[in-house]
Amino acid sequence: MQKRIQILSDFLYMGIFISLLLGSNGYAQKFDQEYLKWKADQDAQDARLKGPNTATSQNYYLAKPSLVAVTGNKVSLNQANAEQLQTLSGVGLKKAEAIIAYRQKNGKFKTIEDVQQVKGIGPALFAKNKQRLGL
Repeated sequence: MQKRIQILSDFLYMGIFISLLLGSNGYAQKFDQEYLKWKADQDAQDARLKGPNTATSQNYYLAKPSLVAVTGNKVSLNQANAEQLQTLSGVGLKKAEAIIAYRQKNGKFKTIEDVQQVKGIGPALFAKNKQRLGL
């Protein structure tokens, strides 16, 4: 009789264990599905709030218009965009982008002579544009 009770209690404990195991697995799956749905909704909401990301689609400094980059006939090395830098003699798109990249990496130019540290801008090009350069 006692052996029979022992076997029944073993089955009972096994049944409880299996039901707990299966029940928690079902709960975990339901939780995962609900979380994924919530995460997708949150990502969609974030995308609506942020709008299109123009910083990754184009260079911020090349696209940013500047109100004081060109004063009179001087071009500000610290504020001019690529289009404004290209108005300098001998400066095309590549050199304008190099000036902007140098400015982004090293900070603002302290003197107009510092522009000669940019690759492709030598003493001759600097001398041609010295009168038109400003900070």
